[in-house]
Amino acid sequence: MKKILIAILIACSTFALAQNSITGKLLNKKGEPLIYATAVLLNPSDSTMQYYGISNEDGQFMIKNINAGEYIFQSGFLGYESFFKKVSVPLENGNNMGIIVMKEKELMLDEVEVSAARIPLLIKKDTVEYIADAFKTKPDASAEDLLKKMPGVEVDRAGNIKAQGESVRRVLVDGKEFFSNDPTVATKNLPADAIDKVQVYNKKSDETELTGIDDGSYSKTINMILKEGKKSAYFGDVTFGYGNDDRYQGGAKLYRFTRKYQLAALGMLNNINKFGFSFQDYLDFQGGLQSIMSSGGGSVQFDINSGDVPINFGQAINGLVTSGAVGLNYTHEARRNNRFNISYMGNGSNKKLIEDSYSQNYLNETYFTQNSDLNEDSKNRKHAINMGWRNRIDSTQNLNIFAGLNISTADADQFSFSESFENDILMNSLDSRSNSASNNFSTSGSATYLKSSKGNFKLFKLQASASYKKNLSETEWMNITNFFSTPSQITENRFRDDENSIKKFNASSSGTIKLSSLLYLIPSVSAGIEEESLDRELSENNSNELIDELSPEFNTQNKFIKGGLSFNRNTKKSQISIETALQSMQLKNTLNAASTVKKDYTYFLPRLSWQYEFSSGKRLSIDYRTTTNLPSAGQLLPISNTLNPIIISKGNRNLKPEYSHNLFLTWLYFDRFSSTSIFANANASYTTDKINLKRTIYEDLSQEINLINVDEDYRANANFDFSTPIRKLGLNFKISLKESWNRGKTYVNDIENINTNFSHAISINLDNRKKEKWDFLVGGKLQITDSKYSIQEDLNKSYLNLSGFMDLSYTPNDKWYFSFSADITRYDKQSFGDVVSIPLLRSEISHYFLKNKRGVISIETFDLLDKNKGLERISSMNYLLEKRSNVMGRYVLLTFKYRLNKFDKKSNGITISVDKRR
Repeated sequence: MKKILIAILIACSTFALAQNSITGKLLNKKGEPLIYATAVLLNPSDSTMQYYGISNEDGQFMIKNINAGEYIFQSGFLGYESFFKKVSVPLENGNNMGIIVMKEKELMLDEVEVSAARIPLLIKKDTVEYIADAFKTKPDASAEDLLKKMPGVEVDRAGNIKAQGESVRRVLVDGKEFFSNDPTVATKNLPADAIDKVQVYNKKSDETELTGIDDGSYSKTINMILKEGKKSAYFGDVTFGYGNDDRYQGGAKLYRFTRKYQLAALGMLNNINKFGFSFQDYLDFQGGLQSIMSSGGGSVQFDINSGDVPINFGQAINGLVTSGAVGLNYTHEARRNNRFNISYMGNGSNKKLIEDSYSQNYLNETYFTQNSDLNEDSKNRKHAINMGWRNRIDSTQNLNIFAGLNISTADADQFSFSESFENDILMNSLDSRSNSASNNFSTSGSATYLKSSKGNFKLFKLQASASYKKNLSETEWMNITNFFSTPSQITENRFRDDENSIKKFNASSSGTIKLSSLLYLIPSVSAGIEEESLDRELSENNSNELIDELSPEFNTQNKFIKGGLSFNRNTKKSQISIETALQSMQLKNTLNAASTVKKDYTYFLPRLSWQYEFSSGKRLSIDYRTTTNLPSAGQLLPISNTLNPIIISKGNRNLKPEYSHNLFLTWLYFDRFSSTSIFANANASYTTDKINLKRTIYEDLSQEINLINVDEDYRANANFDFSTPIRKLGLNFKISLKESWNRGKTYVNDIENINTNFSHAISINLDNRKKEKWDFLVGGKLQITDSKYSIQEDLNKSYLNLSGFMDLSYTPNDKWYFSFSADITRYDKQSFGDVVSIPLLRSEISHYFLKNKRGVISIETFDLLDKNKGLERISSMNYLLEKRSNVMGRYVLLTFKYRLNKFDKKSNGITISVDKRR
């Protein structure tokens, strides 16, 4: 470890010696400055980009902190011929190259002869375009590895992408979706050497593209354009690895792209806790345990009074998992803006989980503790088919249709044992065994139709969506419950059969009416209905007689209609929208076809949004909106859930919808000249009729949990991200600050408990700017959380956790690759009993061989010190909880990869030959 730190310090010192700079001025033949033109220094041997600068409003550029040496200088601007010149740094006559006149349509260079000239970095109005071959990567690099090397683009350890200070929401391949809306599917799986160009831009909404009226809605998008040879070739790879303790992994990828269609097939199987393609209902390729466990093998969670949704600060994969996944994707574009896509994605996993937990549960004057053990074997299988059709019917009409089908099965065998103590006296125990199985089917569809007009009625929009979901589940269990204060033992051997279905339909329409050159009126109306039914049969095992009070037929129905009116004022720099809406809804639930509860609600839903773009890369937005949140059927069901006889829960038929006021503020700053970015946002919410818990704890420490509406709930969050290059040291610096505050209300034994959580986090990252051979990323995070309880002030605690990480890789040539990473997390003891530190170290050595480096042999080591721990700590409304689980331990894996790519000739992107006779 010390040697690695010394190497980093030496590298930083080397960077610090690079003090040379080059300046100049880029003009057209009329003497006008060229703004946002690029000036770059290329490596003469392979034409990869070494240093760059961007011209300002006067056409002046500066390339800073250049190592001495020989380079090819290139300047480029859209619509102009590139200018090339061989330079030796430091320059003989100072650092100023003087005025460079860019020429249109003709190529006459005195010092260099250029063929197939390409600009490594080009700014086209709102689009930044990179030439992929100008950035050197290892032979089997992914698109994600390529993006990490591009100025203005950031990729974190989990694969999340930021460009020009903003999170990237979409990644396209040749302008088309790739499998799903998850950007990492493409970036983690496409090979870097198949990519010709990378474009970064703000994709406007369909409405804006059709009418030309900027509604301020956009998504930061990356479009990866494939090389011509790759568009008509099959390429991909196959991988297999095996290690100690029979650990293995295997996978295959196959791609076929043409101008008319895309075809991709992906598959994987492993038993090293690398999950397949799962992101919500989609399948993705997140990189598995190594990326998900970037915080070091454990997690700390603090419940902010939101029921069962705690704040997560990085979560480990607990248990031992064998998983497999497969995906097929086909996209066909019959003509421009007429595209059909269909994909199948399926995955499955077998999981073995062994877990023990310890909790302290607080009452108004005392507390009790609980120990529990869990042993679970589970299986899950999922299949999803998604299809979509985007059709620009003509210049005035647009139709988008999407549909999906999902089928899943799951079963689990579980053994658990728990004991509860008060003042070290055993009060109760529960020995439970259960097995369950479920089958799920769901389908959904949606359509959006847009029609624009040249008159004052600018746009008509019609949307409709429908979905159906059905779940069948069976659960059999045997519980042996002991109460020791008044000695008794209760044995239950029961069977439960649930049939649950949900139907939804929504439709909406709106129009955009031009009132003046800048002002628009948008009336809208929407309506919908949701129906859910639950038919439960619960009986003693091996008996056909139902327990009537626990076997309900429960039906809910929610109807709504909403009308709104919005006034929008749009200019080139700003968009302001003032909206007022009235929503009427009816909530009805029926129990056993005999008892019905029906309530009507009307809500006033105002909204105000304003966005102003001061200049390119500088934007401020403010958004205030009101929302409602309806209680689910599970929250309304007034029947006790007795799977755990120690903790019995039931819903409340009389729950009201939540009503929230939400305020969002966002400031974005990105300087293309310095690559400095600031992204700051703050949001606050106030909710009335918040759905929360009412907990009753009896003398024998059994519990009953009910849901109620509390009068108020407050939340506030703020984030500040700042990043900038430190050119003299050759580093990129990033600092992130996060603040989170919540004040909520629950009840424990009818006593009001106001729980206030205030968390503070700061993280700092450093990485090197030039990533030709060495690539390193180091950083750390400090997290402090203050928890306060009105029920007992002596329970107020402050929790501190520290974590640090380092990623280091070295690519000496095109035959070898070395990497090492470390995550160290320290959890403060406070009320949890002891300090826990988890060091998680990983390494990899890869050797490339065969023709065109198609073969790769790698040795990967996970958890070098064998110190990984499955640790989870939670501070909640009235309890502290610590869980320890079995996790993947140390393993060494030998892996072979073969790339199926017959178009593997290197293309440097820019071919330059210097005429020595001149």
